[in-house]
Amino acid sequence: MQSFSVSRFVASSVFFVVLTAYGAGSLRAQVNDDAQPAAPTDSAMITVGAIEEVILWGLSFPARIDTGADLSSLDARDLVVRDNVADFRLGRRWGSRRFQLPVVEWRQIQTSLGSERRPVVELSICLGSKLFRTRATLEDRSEMPYPFLVGRTALSGKFLVDPSRSKAVKTACAEASLASVQSWQPKE
Repeated sequence: MQSFSVSRFVASSVFFVVLTAYGAGSLRAQVNDDAQPAAPTDSAMITVGAIEEVILWGLSFPARIDTGADLSSLDARDLVVRDNVADFRLGRRWGSRRFQLPVVEWRQIQTSLGSERRPVVELSICLGSKLFRTRATLEDRSEMPYPFLVGRTALSGKFLVDPSRSKAVKTACAEASLASVQSWQPKE
């Protein structure tokens, strides 16, 4: 009985030595590496700072990059929703232009003052060199320093955020591309 366990010990030891000699350590590392989710490549992502410019409807807006907010948010003055269409105007700095956009959903938003129900619209924005569609809530942001807030849904998979930086990218998208994806209707 004792010879069996000694021979088993010797066989196990020889097996371990052979595996180690032929790279079992690298096999272990490979298994551990494979267990980790693949990180997105930095080359496909653009690094933005805490404050950036965004282009919306051909207008440049200063925007707060806010990873704590799920959805983006746009300053909408004199907001009225009728028949699931949001009618609002921009602030004076942007010519008080009026817009009408279809409401795609309503969201309950937690604020510092409580909870509010807000309309959500779909917008095409340009941030850095990326032009994309995203959803945004509409609210009067006249008391806020930035008329546009970019939330994490808009950032996901496209941008890395470095909060120590500001205006880290130059925002510019081709005019033809910008015009082709806009979904707004100026109010007559």
